[in-house]
Amino acid sequence: MGLNHPRSIEDWQRWQDSRHRARRAKHALVGTMRRARAGARRPDGDAADAAPDAAPAPASNTASASNTASTPAFVIVSRAPQGSAQERARTLICLDSASPTSRASLLSVLPYVTGGIDVLAPAGLDLPEATGPEWIERGFDTLEQAAGAASDAAPTAVVSIGRHLAAGAAAHGIARSLDVPEFVVQHGVLTPFAPPLPEGATLLAWSEADAEFWRSGRTDVGARTVGSQLLWQAAHEAERAPRLDSVLLGSERPVFLGQLHGAELPRRVTGGAAVRFCREHDGLYRPHPAETDVLSRAQHRLWRRRDIAFADTDAPLRDLPNPVVSVFSTGVLEAAARGGDAWVFAPAAPAWVHELWERYDMRPVGAEPTPSPVVDAEEPAARIARILEEGS
Repeated sequence: MGLNHPRSIEDWQRWQDSRHRARRAKHALVGTMRRARAGARRPDGDAADAAPDAAPAPASNTASASNTASTPAFVIVSRAPQGSAQERARTLICLDSASPTSRASLLSVLPYVTGGIDVLAPAGLDLPEATGPEWIERGFDTLEQAAGAASDAAPTAVVSIGRHLAAGAAAHGIARSLDVPEFVVQHGVLTPFAPPLPEGATLLAWSEADAEFWRSGRTDVGARTVGSQLLWQAAHEAERAPRLDSVLLGSERPVFLGQLHGAELPRRVTGGAAVRFCREHDGLYRPHPAETDVLSRAQHRLWRRRDIAFADTDAPLRDLPNPVVSVFSTGVLEAAARGGDAWVFAPAAPAWVHELWERYDMRPVGAEPTPSPVVDAEEPAARIARILEEGS
């Protein structure tokens, strides 16, 4: 088994656009209103440029930093080389999100990179890893301007989590225009609905099985196995810090990690699994942070009226002592890596979900808990940084 769309980003985007149409319409309306307000604030009266998730244009050599008083759309945060031995190496990291998975995949390399660094990202993201007196930030009105400035810095390697989002697409355009190595770091578990790898890129995968799955028979993309920084961190967090006392939390009832937001499965599967598990095993439902849309909030209200208990989301998931269950969330592997009990549960799941469980050794409810993933002694971030600076 492999990707449903192993080569064409256009085919994948059409599938993505077919999911959650109401949510996309809402986002489009909000984006239009924001651009209109921004245009009204501009001295020249021009409307603001496209939203960050619009398809970016190739890098432009005529780009310049914003000189207006408006809030920039994108930023580049830069750090000078740390040592003379790496003065010629310069890594461009293109980041689309400040989610824990994206930051673990891309920003965890920063302490290990000795050459120059540029981080291109949407403005307003909280990026503590790239904050401090050694970092210089520049703002840009458009992605095209930011991509042009990043290209002018002459990176020797470009890295992202893929070209399916705006900054990642810019990374692909810059790598191709400058003919420099492009790397894609795996940031979560892989389903058949994952976007295809960019042409000519090298995948930095969690495992050989994941590399084979994501490449899906393609020979125009390379792959190297580096391990999962996310799971490495989870394993080492368990060693450093005790988890919250279950007495303080009031219960060690199992917590079902919600995935209503996902486009891969219909809500009757993800929601049905959650309700059935919570009723049969006295579980608590923990909504995913992305379950903020109208349909998800309505679903939550209905479940509460039907006496489905909800877990407190104030405590970080990494601190919970409770057993964890989900359909196929990466949180199952994180909990197992921390030494906790974790299972998967989805009575109506299609065959690809069962294949995913097998690939990651996720154990279904009723079996022994999911074993802790094997992590190497070397931190994956250090391995990735070495690959980026070698450029191969």
